[in-house]
Amino acid sequence: MVKLENISVQYPESDHFAIKDLSLSMASGEFVCVLGKSGAGKSTMIRCLNGLQLPTGGHVYFEGNDITEYKERSLREVRTKMGMIFQHFNLIPRLTVLQNVLTGTFGKRNDWMNLIGYFSKEERSEAMRAIEAVELGAHVHKRVEHLSGGQKQRVAIARALLQKPKVFLGDEPVASLDPGTANRIFQLIKRIHEKHQLLTLINVHDVTLAKKYATRVIALKDGKLIFDGPPDQVSEEWLYNIYEE
Repeated sequence: MVKLENISVQYPESDHFAIKDLSLSMASGEFVCVLGKSGAGKSTMIRCLNGLQLPTGGHVYFEGNDITEYKERSLREVRTKMGMIFQHFNLIPRLTVLQNVLTGTFGKRNDWMNLIGYFSKEERSEAMRAIEAVELGAHVHKRVEHLSGGQKQRVAIARALLQKPKVFLGDEPVASLDPGTANRIFQLIKRIHEKHQLLTLINVHDVTLAKKYATRVIALKDGKLIFDGPPDQVSEEWLYNIYEE
């Protein structure tokens, strides 16, 4: 479903590479956790996957198509098939849970409909189902600024779920949450992943979560792939290699 072929991302007017000659293939049904220190290239890799970052070398394929050749309009269509959640939620605090979740439809609608904030009865019904799926039905009309961190991330998951994605991406989505809440968020993501047979790719610092939930673990260091295998092969020696200075 997704293939990275020798991609590199080099900073302008610099010898430094955020990613260097990275190749990966990932398929539907895989739950992939990405390990690596800050600055290892994890966020850059995800941004290349959804077209927010164009590589300076190599190719990114989605469903067999080279999206590095796409114009912005085509890239927007690709992004509608990729649900994305972030460390800092990227929600609109003054809007309600329902209003935030409905923004997950924006990529598939006319701009003028988004501008005036009109949503059909069917769109609202689908948003309500997504909210119920993340167990926030009791908070549907509450403003997001009044929610806990874990609840905000559930809103973000519901928003992504409303896109009916084929790929689910997470860029350190639990880094700002306490361990118990982080575990519950991963449980929720795993349930959605299994129900819809998605390709799920999550950047995560917590090795315990990666080993508990992933079907495959990859690790980046200095923009290069240094590990790719099942969670039970992530040994103490490998962790030292991944995180050593």
